[in-house]
Amino acid sequence: MKKPTTTLVTGANSDIGASLCKSLLVAGARVIAVCHHGSSRLDPLKVEFKEKIQVIYLDFSDPSSTTEFIEQYQENLDKVDSFVSLAAMRQDVYYGEITARNLIDHFVVNVVPIVLLTQYLGESMALRGWGRIVIGSSIGVKFGGGDNTFCYSLTKYASELIPKAAIRWSESGVLTNVVRIGVTNTETLRAIGQESVLARAALVPMRRMAEPDEISRLLVWLISEENTFTTGQVISVSGGE
Repeated sequence: MKKPTTTLVTGANSDIGASLCKSLLVAGARVIAVCHHGSSRLDPLKVEFKEKIQVIYLDFSDPSSTTEFIEQYQENLDKVDSFVSLAAMRQDVYYGEITARNLIDHFVVNVVPIVLLTQYLGESMALRGWGRIVIGSSIGVKFGGGDNTFCYSLTKYASELIPKAAIRWSESGVLTNVVRIGVTNTETLRAIGQESVLARAALVPMRRMAEPDEISRLLVWLISEENTFTTGQVISVSGGE
């Protein structure tokens, strides 16, 4: 895989994010891994791949953090040729109890960083004549979200709005896509309890959850040189849901 040579991954310490980072590093890419706090899944990669992975801690719940990040790391970001957004907030809030603050908090984390990073990186990549952007969304937006995850699904749906500027970027070899991620065997999902996990997996036509590497393999392809003509798409990887 010749490209990408430098990938920015947000939400890098998640199960899917860490799987993606490892796949990229094994393929010879350099990774800028952004996570909220802690790097338990990334620490082994730091030991194995050393300077090939740079871990940055960033709290997207601070509305100014993305702008400050872009300003502080502009030189590094100008070398990024692929960007995968996996960072997200998902708080359990019953639909009938949602407040304005709940909506704003989810919007700040799930939409603002994507818009600002895509805005900056899309232009930077277009100037260099090559780039790939993938926004991680959720299959939940297809169903309007659950009773306790409406804020999450609403803001993930908002994050799927690919800017019209992406049409112009595509002329310069910058491809932009959204991936709706289905039920996946992650620590976050397992935390809801075995019985609930099995019940949710039973709703998937394939009758099972995805494994993180099944998601990351698609992400790797979308940001690779092998993807030559797929852009502006919302792609579901959800076992048939």
